[in-house]
Amino acid sequence: MKNYKNLLGKLFMVIGCLSLSPFAISMERLDDVGLQQITGQAGADLSLKINLNHTSASILDTTVCSDLRFCRLGISLNNRYHDGTQDTINAATGVITPSPTGKKQWLVFKGIQGTIDIPYIGLDGEDITYASTPHAAIKLSFDPNKPIQFKNVGFESLSIETDTVAAEGTGNIPGYLTPATLYGGIGFDANKEIGFIGMKMTGNLSLTGNIKIFSCGDSHPRC
Repeated sequence: MKNYKNLLGKLFMVIGCLSLSPFAISMERLDDVGLQQITGQAGADLSLKINLNHTSASILDTTVCSDLRFCRLGISLNNRYHDGTQDTINAATGVITPSPTGKKQWLVFKGIQGTIDIPYIGLDGEDITYASTPHAAIKLSFDPNKPIQFKNVGFESLSIETDTVAAEGTGNIPGYLTPATLYGGIGFDANKEIGFIGMKMTGNLSLTGNIKIFSCGDSHPRC
């Protein structure tokens, strides 16, 4: 029994010395040829879920959107201004004299929301051979039995809004922050912000196949 304890004691001492020994390996740079020799044994299965202004039940979160201006997406197109006047066209020469640069205009998506659930994306590595030269690629694959789910994705209304001050001057309120005005009618637009179109999409999208992403040099015809 005593010999057994001595043996265990020596074994633990050896393990302790090994664990405390300094160990370091310097990193080495790999060129394209070296990278081609690297192989992997397994990929990864990914699942993603995007939730925008929604509750866990995939409906509009009225707490987050208590101020409707916080649930908008505003896009300003280049050189889109308006000062309340129209361009002038010379009937004889056809020359157009644009109106003075006025207030910036915005395309505003109001009540933007949605939940997108992607239950499966396969992430793997694969070689692509082009002109007898292999290229390492990232492969993304999809399972048709695990469709992408869209739940109440869209916006309640779309409108064109205008800044309050020309040339974005002092005291300007951007068009995308225009105070909310609700429509008091019936149907889809009831109690929604005023606009000229709305969209809401719920459904499944089943995909099959794969996408391969790879890098290439300037000589490659697709680069």
